Amino acid sequence: MKSMTAFAEIVQPLEAGQLRLTLRSVNSKALDLSLRLPPALFPLEAALRSKVRGAAQRGKLDLTVEVQDEPSLEPRLNRALLRSAAKAWQEDAEWLHLPPLTADAFFRLPGAWLAPDSNLAERLEAKLLEGMTRVLDAWNEGRRREAERLRPFFTEGLTRLQKLRDRLQAEAQAQALELPGLYRQRIEQLLEDARLSGQLPAERLLAERQDVREELIRLSAHLEDFAERLGKDNLEGKAVDVWCQEVLRELNTTGSKCKRIAMTRAVMEAKGTLDQIREQAANLE
Repeated sequence: MKSMTAFAEIVQPLEAGQLRLTLRSVNSKALDLSLRLPPALFPLEAALRSKVRGAAQRGKLDLTVEVQDEPSLEPRLNRALLRSAAKAWQEDAEWLHLPPLTADAFFRLPGAWLAPDSNLAERLEAKLLEGMTRVLDAWNEGRRREAERLRPFFTEGLTRLQKLRDRLQAEAQAQALELPGLYRQRIEQLLEDARLSGQLPAERLLAERQDVREELIRLSAHLEDFAERLGKDNLEGKAVDVWCQEVLRELNTTGSKCKRIAMTRAVMEAKGTLDQIREQAANLE
């Protein structure tokens, strides 16, 4: 069981400078990776994305790679452009009444700085992939810790649903005893008016319309499945969402057959608990 929300950071020393990787993630229905790294490391982007896909199924992830204090990453002054700009400026300054060329004016020119001329990707590939393994391990551990913080909530929610299921079962038995006496005369009169008296027992109609035993049996099976998954640390966000839909279907059907106010209240309370479980399960991968 893993959360989709976590943060991890590692700093790895290099021969010159250090490598810093940070990875943060939040909820998302799909895997969405945003990657920021120095242009000199662009050749390694595909390998980094592959590493992330091997460790995550869903979530919005932000991965930042920084190479700090690396001499080869220092930008280079475009001296050729500086010389040509200074020469042209000097030649035309007099008749155009230009002020002297300043550093500020030069650095505003496109191309004033050249990108580092570096084989950094080749030199750092092994170190960077090693660092990715470390940051992903730390990130996954953070996701497991975050999921563990949700476990008591799921355990308590399951316990509440089980108690409400027990209450519904008791109320359903009481309802099954009450309704025949309340509806018998009305149903028998309807059968007589429809000339069906004696052909279809009133008890059968009452039982088929108000019996919620099948719904409660399926509800119990769903709760047992959730308990088993929770015990095996095997809760997944999408699976829990489907589970919630199935439980809600049984609760809706049960609610449509409720005639006792206590049953209606139990169904409403169960739906509220189910919504809370669904909301928290959205954090799980």
